[in-house]
Amino acid sequence: MNPWDKRYEVEDYVYGTTANDFLSSVVDRIPLGWVLCLAEGEGRNAVFLAEKGYSVTAVDFSSVGLQKARRLADERGVSLEICCADLKEYTIHPNQWQGIVSIFAHLPPEVRVPLHRAAVAGLVTGGAFVLEAYTPHFSLD
Repeated sequence: MNPWDKRYEVEDYVYGTTANDFLSSVVDRIPLGWVLCLAEGEGRNAVFLAEKGYSVTAVDFSSVGLQKARRLADERGVSLEICCADLKEYTIHPNQWQGIVSIFAHLPPEVRVPLHRAAVAGLVTGGAFVLEAYTPHFSLD
């Protein structure tokens, strides 16, 4: 069992069922249409976007997390396209998405850097890449 499956196997939703605050604050900047959610986990952000009228594909390495995403979508009466994949092998096709969302995708640099480049290339003209990440190297000084 991969570590994310282990983390998500609990009954409750590890990160809750409410969308990430940052995503909620910028959702209106994503043109309506197709949105790809990277490292989506248990689906809270994907379901939020589907409730807003977006057509959402949720990708994650954890089949357990994605099962919970499907359950949450069913409970909320929305549909998601679900894809269980390792992001280092996942292909983002160019010029396909109105939005791509990556909220705290915990990835090593050798995966993160090419994935972010592919995400930018995957956007249609006028599309939005919503990214929230942690770095220990950031300073306001």
